Amino acid sequence: MCNDSTPPLISLLQAAVSSPIEKSKLLQQPEKLREIMNNVPARRWLFEQACQPDDLNRAADLIIAVMQSSRLIWRGGKISPDVYSESLSRTWVWFMEHLQTYDPEKASFVTWFNQKLVWMIQDVIRELSPIDDQDKERIYQIGPFPDRWDETIQEWLELVQNHPHLFRNCRSQRSPHVNCQVLLIQILTVLRNSEEFSWKAIAQDYEVEPSALRKFCKRRCFPCFKQLLPE
Repeated sequence: MCNDSTPPLISLLQAAVSSPIEKSKLLQQPEKLREIMNNVPARRWLFEQACQPDDLNRAADLIIAVMQSSRLIWRGGKISPDVYSESLSRTWVWFMEHLQTYDPEKASFVTWFNQKLVWMIQDVIRELSPIDDQDKERIYQIGPFPDRWDETIQEWLELVQNHPHLFRNCRSQRSPHVNCQVLLIQILTVLRNSEEFSWKAIAQDYEVEPSALRKFCKRRCFPCFKQLLPE
């Protein structure tokens, strides 16, 4: 039941759970679905509904439908269609079996799903054929940025932007103007736009040595960033 104080996104979800017509309308709005996936209160509400026995099927079904219609699920890039199809199927089974272990505060349903999908692809490849050096190279290229995974990079950007408290004291001692949050946002933005970046170019923006910036990012920024990602 909605009231005047209910956030708009949650109102949409409440209507979609209760009415097939409203659900159909919502699923035809990919941008709105992406907004829902990136909104912590909205996905928290969905998760809580899915964990209630009486509403498990309807809420869980809506979660799956929202994920699929949002177009955020990674499509496999250059991975063999057979491998991808099998991996996708197994990941959906895993997703439903482990849904109650999901943490809506850490990542969206899709980010959680995509990360498992990457590992599932590696498992399927190992099962279907012997792995030579070339296969290994292809597998390692999957993560953390598999084949123009623009949607996931965007979600990671929003995670960094929405959790400033994790980075509040994460600054370089020698160059206090170098802030982990700003640095990660810059790196992810470059990766989203071009899939490559130069430490030298980024270091010039901060007027520091590239090696020092890279070491700071590896030792301080990346560990903070990993705290935002699901296990």
